[in-house]
Amino acid sequence: MGAQLLRTSRLPAVRSLASSVGRPSVARRHLATQADASTTPSASDLASRTPPYPKLLRKLHEVRRILPDRPLTLAEKILYSHLESPEESLLTGTNNGADIRGKANLKLKPDRVAMQDASAQMALL
Repeated sequence: MGAQLLRTSRLPAVRSLASSVGRPSVARRHLATQADASTTPSASDLASRTPPYPKLLRKLHEVRRILPDRPLTLAEKILYSHLESPEESLLTGTNNGADIRGKANLKLKPDRVAMQDASAQMALL
């Protein structure tokens, strides 16, 4: 008789678990809609946040002209595209560009700098 009482007390818990599995979730999906003009950023706002890609590409082409046979990593492409004077920085004291790492003093002119303080707050300048 004790076993039958135990079985009947377990059944409602199993049923409630089974019934909750088939229920739809609370999160709902919505279709994308066109934003209001008041919430869309203006062209001047986007221009201030967009990096100067044409200038960076010109510098990278100049670096490729200076170092034609050297494959560049992504980090080197980003770094060298921010050089103030690529020819001066890459060829001075580097055995004509053969030993750049650890030998060259790069004169960089970055557009923006990410900084982090002691409280781990990030800022773009």
